Amino acid sequence: MVWGLFPVDPLSGEDKYYIFSKGTYKIGRKGCDIIINKDKGVSRIHAELTFDATPLSTSRRNKSPDTSFVIRVKDCSKYGTFIKTDPGTKDKVHELPNKERILSDGDVITFGTGAATYRLSLIPLVFYFCPSSETFKVDRSVQDAVSSIGARIAPTLSEECTHVLVEPRMQVNEALLNAVLAQKPIILTNWVKVQTISDGGRSFGGCNGTKRP
Repeated sequence: MVWGLFPVDPLSGEDKYYIFSKGTYKIGRKGCDIIINKDKGVSRIHAELTFDATPLSTSRRNKSPDTSFVIRVKDCSKYGTFIKTDPGTKDKVHELPNKERILSDGDVITFGTGAATYRLSLIPLVFYFCPSSETFKVDRSVQDAVSSIGARIAPTLSEECTHVLVEPRMQVNEALLNAVLAQKPIILTNWVKVQTISDGGRSFGGCNGTKRP
């Protein structure tokens, strides 16, 4: 399981984001980690989303996103950031102490005047490993790297797959073409391995491909 930040309106054209590790992610129209273009009321740097590791985390391999992070949103904007929880309460973050609020699974976040709304959710992260040949087998180090960020590898390409994993310099074949046609974000095995050795590094993936810090 990993944290996801998804547009409430799936037809909005905005990216989905997957967040794997602690750090502060800037949200805004330009030059930010998370880019929002739909609402004209979104500032250039509109808000900050911070994932802080808790004292319960003793090793990266044993981390679970629901226990290893305290998640806070801070408003940095002119038109505001708003949080709606499952019970239906709505908070104006810019009116809270320090313009901050702790978030939980299922909270709905609106940036600006109301057109850009996202849901923060714990989700399964499923990688389809695109084979380079019929006899290809997934390397053990890749399996361990995938497990360490709270994901798993699926044996076949299906709707449950969130990403497609490929080796660097892989030749285009039928399996890769099918993955492209399925419009799944494609990431390299090298990127996954980097996440297992980075010390508190930041990482997240957008729906149009994995982004790197």
